[in-house]
Amino acid sequence: MKRYEPLAREYETLSRSELREQLSAFIKDLLLHNPEKLAAMMYRHDVKEHLFQDALLFEDIDEQAIAMANLVIDRELQKVESRKAYKKTRLT
Repeated sequence: MKRYEPLAREYETLSRSELREQLSAFIKDLLLHNPEKLAAMMYRHDVKEHLFQDALLFEDIDEQAIAMANLVIDRELQKVESRKAYKKTRLT
């Protein structure tokens, strides 16, 4: 079964556990079938390379996928907060 990356709006509307579940399934599929696309996705989400490499150190592929999903979610939440802070400073 082909897995798809959650949509951008889903990063803000799904619960963290729902998002982690969907995203880790997608990442696991990429780990198994398309690691180049996974690396590009991590770059696109601006995940620090050393954190990505650390996630690859887990022996179990499910743990790797969950760790990477958490990295993407954390980074996207950082971006949301940054945008809010920037917007607030522009308005004052």
